Amino acid sequence: MVEFMLTLPILIVLLYGIVEVSRLIFIFASVANASRQAARYGAGSGELNGVTYYQDCEGIRETANRSAILTEFDDINITYDRGVDANGKQIPILDIDPSPNADTCPIEDNMIRNGDRIIVQVSASYEPILPLTNLEPLQVVSTNARTFLISVPIFGTAFPTGFKAESPTPSKAVSFTPSEEVEPPTSTPTFNLTYEAIRTAFPRTPTNTPPPTLTFTPSITPTSTNIPTATLTPINCTGDYAVWHGPLEFNENVMRMWLFNNTGYTLTTTAIYVEWNHDTGGNPSLRLNKAQLAGQTWVGELFTPSAFVPAYYPTLPPGESYIEFFFDQPYGFQDATERIIITIGTPGCISYPVDSRN
Repeated sequence: MVEFMLTLPILIVLLYGIVEVSRLIFIFASVANASRQAARYGAGSGELNGVTYYQDCEGIRETANRSAILTEFDDINITYDRGVDANGKQIPILDIDPSPNADTCPIEDNMIRNGDRIIVQVSASYEPILPLTNLEPLQVVSTNARTFLISVPIFGTAFPTGFKAESPTPSKAVSFTPSEEVEPPTSTPTFNLTYEAIRTAFPRTPTNTPPPTLTFTPSITPTSTNIPTATLTPINCTGDYAVWHGPLEFNENVMRMWLFNNTGYTLTTTAIYVEWNHDTGGNPSLRLNKAQLAGQTWVGELFTPSAFVPAYYPTLPPGESYIEFFFDQPYGFQDATERIIITIGTPGCISYPVDSRN
């Protein structure tokens, strides 16, 4: 009994310590899982009841609270940024505090673009069951960030491959050589079927005489010479016939890219895709007002980080040309998200993308 009395306090302290450490680890796991699951929910694509997931603040917090076991969360903060640069520093969105301690949910649609992140920070307090010491509550914090997509440009193949275009050389005229001279008929023969002729040809009383056989004398059909085929020239957008481009250039409110069409043919396009920094470092209303390729112009107004230029399918002439995009304000800040993709639709170059990043 004396030995038990001596070891009992140590045993109780040991058991209590195991319980408290287990609680602390469990709370930490709950907080980490809550921030991870909430960020995954907010990064989902699509909408729920007409609200995009990254704007569904209540849904994000409800997802986090499902992991609140044996504890209650003090704060669930939701904010956004544009990722990190090469040095690991956060790239902020205009007028949005990217600090995990900030709560900026919901965010406007026109401020978000592909590659942005949602950041969810969950915090909870840990206190011992028995206040044996005057320790302050321990704050357990976990932060998770997830990248989400707003739109994805899809470039598919819609035409057969192996197309060869005809050269402008005219085809030879087809000539015919008749086997013998035939006198053309002077008039079209007619047939007069009278009752007497029918009665004579088909008598009422059957006889053993077989019915008359109609004999047709065909006209002489002229034989044709070999028909020449048109000369076929292959079209492709690779190798020596590549369609390539120069770097992106910026001048005041214009973004430009030079194009080089070495195929020797005028090519059609199926899509014009462009990305730009609509924040432009201080002008949140940067809008695309005009696009132009080889004198073919689109005029409108787009206020979005990326878009397919609607109803704009210009042709790409042979040789050098350039495509320009005109904005309503000077392009004040480049953030390396700028991009131009021209998708070619001419057979032989089907879905060949002229991408400023390649």
